[in-house]
Amino acid sequence: MGSNKKKTDIFWVSFSDLMTTLFFIMLVLFVLTVVYLKIEQNKIIAEKDELEKIVRLEEQFKPLQLDGSFYYLEECKKFVAKDLLGKEIFERNKTQILDEYVEPTLGVGRKLEKFLNDLELKNPDFSYLLVIEGNMGNSYDMKFSEDDSFGYKRSYERALAVYNLWISNNVNFRKSNVEVLISGSGFNGLCREDNETNNKRFSIQIIPKVSNNL
Repeated sequence: MGSNKKKTDIFWVSFSDLMTTLFFIMLVLFVLTVVYLKIEQNKIIAEKDELEKIVRLEEQFKPLQLDGSFYYLEECKKFVAKDLLGKEIFERNKTQILDEYVEPTLGVGRKLEKFLNDLELKNPDFSYLLVIEGNMGNSYDMKFSEDDSFGYKRSYERALAVYNLWISNNVNFRKSNVEVLISGSGFNGLCREDNETNNKRFSIQIIPKVSNNL
């Protein structure tokens, strides 16, 4: 009888220890779950806030969109200088800008510089990626393929020539919180026009960056 009571007492002590251990394990798991959910909730709130900032920033691009000097390509969110649209501003088959188009090209750069400086004052937490993209118009008989390497190389070189013209005349975007990307889409790319003459251009795209989270 005494032996059975002793075994029963040991059982209940062991059971009590087990339940206590399980309680603490569940408590720890509950706390960890609450902490994890709180962290995820904060992330979602932060990302939502950043997205709202970008939406508000797009409103600040409207002055540039409405500026009479630029033609805004809504589909791909690019800007093209109206005064240079459809003009062969470079020496034929070269990358040197013709004398008569130097000042209009400088004017475009100065307007962009002022616009980006204003954006930085209004949005000190933002940084921007400025894409200068060279485009090429195909020949009348469309002899060049979309992915012709000549088109890519020449359009890049022409975009670089525009950037070098701006830099040599103290139009410097990098002094603000701006990264510059120089590219060339050649005879390819989005928002090309059916009239190939109008594809002889360079386009500008301004991409806002809030943080590395987006």
